[in-house]
Amino acid sequence: MTTSTLPKNLRYGDLHRHLEGAIRPATAEEFANTRQHPLAGHPDFATTVSTTEQLPTLMDYLAKIDVAASTATEVEDWERIAFEAVEDAALDGLTHLELRFSPFFIRDRTGLAPEAAIDAITDGIKRAQRQYTIPVGLIGVLLRNFGPAIAEEELGVILHRREQFIGIDLAGDEAGVAPDLFSSHFDSARDAGLRTTAHAGEAAGPRSVWNVLEHLQPDRVGHGVRSVEDEHLLDFLAIREIALEVALTSNVHTSAASSYSQHQLPTLLEAGVHVALSTDDPATSRTSLSREYDAAVTSVGLTEAQVRTIAEHSKLASFLDLS
Repeated sequence: MTTSTLPKNLRYGDLHRHLEGAIRPATAEEFANTRQHPLAGHPDFATTVSTTEQLPTLMDYLAKIDVAASTATEVEDWERIAFEAVEDAALDGLTHLELRFSPFFIRDRTGLAPEAAIDAITDGIKRAQRQYTIPVGLIGVLLRNFGPAIAEEELGVILHRREQFIGIDLAGDEAGVAPDLFSSHFDSARDAGLRTTAHAGEAAGPRSVWNVLEHLQPDRVGHGVRSVEDEHLLDFLAIREIALEVALTSNVHTSAASSYSQHQLPTLLEAGVHVALSTDDPATSRTSLSREYDAAVTSVGLTEAQVRTIAEHSKLASFLDLS
């Protein structure tokens, strides 16, 4: 895809980009080949960390992210990963970027101390910002898979580094772990002045979105595309102006959407739901935000007016101060 179909002077930012899913395949392969990783020398390494095809489940998709992250076993690796993530966003023409990651996921996959990973990632972002002019904010991710006790410990680390974050997120096994287990975590984050978002309506249906809204009261919802299966939910989202962070290619790859042409995005827009088009995991899905906007026009069939509305809603929904 190219950006030739996009409206002129379109300005857009990414509100939902996982750092672990933004690791350049070539960088992960370099790490693997120099760190005695089990996949060192793999003849087709890129296919182990990325895809161009639809996968059976979200967990199959997340497995590719696991592999990429497991190669970055040194603190300086994450400084480089953060730098390259910001560089990729800047070179793609983004006006702002929100990066999210789980410090304890990094610890689980690499053995690195969460505090060291946070500091390295912050350093990488600062180095990139000395070269590229782009506002960047960090969102700390709590993973459902790890359970509420580990999430409480992880939140403590994030709050200890409070000045380095703008928000928190709940991600992971949406279909298998209920969000009400994390209500107190979100309350604590809000008390500390952090904004909130949570994954829902991706690997599970509209009830998952309702549960997140009820128990976590997030400012935004990650994905949320299966909200189209409940008209009352669509009305609620539209009236409350709760933005959905929608990622076309990732939604197709994880089977949250059956295809670009059958994606739920037009239905969301017709219902008046605010949408922030995002990449989710650009390296894993071999995409970029400009490609996502291009796909919205060429493959989903959105109009210029709809694309401009999405870009404006994305700016309005950002946790960054873009005034």
